[in-house]
Amino acid sequence: MFWTVARKEIISNLLSYKFFIVILLTILLISTSFFIMHKDYKERLSDYHIIKPGSDEPIAVIPPNPLSIFSKGLEENMTRSFEISVISITARSGQKSGNLLFSFFSVPDFLYIVKVVLSLVALLFGFDQVSRERERGTLKLIFANPISRAKVLFGKWMGNFLCVSVPFLLVTLIGIGIFNLDTDIRFSSGNLIRMAVIIFISLVYIAFFLSLGIFISALTKKAATSVVILLFVWALVVFVMPNLGTLLARQFVDVPSVKALSEKRQQTWTREVLLGIADRKTGISSWEDRYKTIYSDMDKLEEDYRNKFNRLVRLSKDINRISPVASFIYAVTEIAGTGIGEESNLKRAVVSYKNSIFSDVISANLQHEKKEYPAFIYHRRSLSRVFADGALFDAAWMIFFNVIFFVLSYFIFVKYDVR
Repeated sequence: MFWTVARKEIISNLLSYKFFIVILLTILLISTSFFIMHKDYKERLSDYHIIKPGSDEPIAVIPPNPLSIFSKGLEENMTRSFEISVISITARSGQKSGNLLFSFFSVPDFLYIVKVVLSLVALLFGFDQVSRERERGTLKLIFANPISRAKVLFGKWMGNFLCVSVPFLLVTLIGIGIFNLDTDIRFSSGNLIRMAVIIFISLVYIAFFLSLGIFISALTKKAATSVVILLFVWALVVFVMPNLGTLLARQFVDVPSVKALSEKRQQTWTREVLLGIADRKTGISSWEDRYKTIYSDMDKLEEDYRNKFNRLVRLSKDINRISPVASFIYAVTEIAGTGIGEESNLKRAVVSYKNSIFSDVISANLQHEKKEYPAFIYHRRSLSRVFADGALFDAAWMIFFNVIFFVLSYFIFVKYDVR
């Protein structure tokens, strides 16, 4: 009987205009997203080949990440060129997107389409599953048969989930297959595994909003009331709650501004230069000693800033996780290698690279000569490390929300008055 209900939901959706309009819109948006992000990746790859440093340049830069097509995240920050100098590490503009629309609107990557569009689509499939059936009187007809309410509810959930997820999976897999034909993009086996995990988490995310839609539908008597409440909840959960954490965290963690940090660097540099000039007259110390002092003080400033910033980020993420949307964003960006954790890991690698060529940089500056530096090589975190750093918790947290709302829907539906 469970599959009878699920089949009835699938057939009902296939015969409705709502299904074809919503699914065609979803397919169009995902396809457009893949096309735009594919072009954006190719442009950034061309930029990388242009700015790639030579052996006589102490510059750290990494190639664009193919998975940024699906989740752009902090990719532009990570693909900047980091110039190692006597004073500090200077981040220059690197592989920037040539699409000016990205400056005014959110990047239309796969993550954004799922986060905004697919969540709304799932709600549109779930908002009337109980209240509209009650208005039409079909619930009374269903329960005239010997069937439990649990089977009816789960059958409705499964039928609608298949109607949303199957077209979504088909267009996504076709897009990945087309990308893999491009010799500049061909995904490694590791990237394919990451994409499979991202798709699974996206399905969990879609399932959550379907459960939320059915939950609200079970709370109301009319479909019109359900849709109004759900649109308000959707806007709150998707746009408002994931951004509250940063605002609240700043009230508890004081992080110096970039301008203040820059001024402290300049003060350190000026102080050591003046002391170096004075020492040169007396012959007490060499410029190399002053350079080492500058490096040491700059490292302390950077470390203090990074520690405070990391505390801010951790607190902000913990607060934002009251919304499963935030957990979805964190999980997908980290798995794709474009999240905050990956960016922090890259910055640590750049600092290690700077320390490894510290003496050569000072020597080259003192002697005004060109030296050969080892190439900067960055190894992204493994998938197991990404899971250990929080992605697994975020995925489990979304599953928890999913189960909670479905269980709540069941308890409300058990007592629901079908008259």
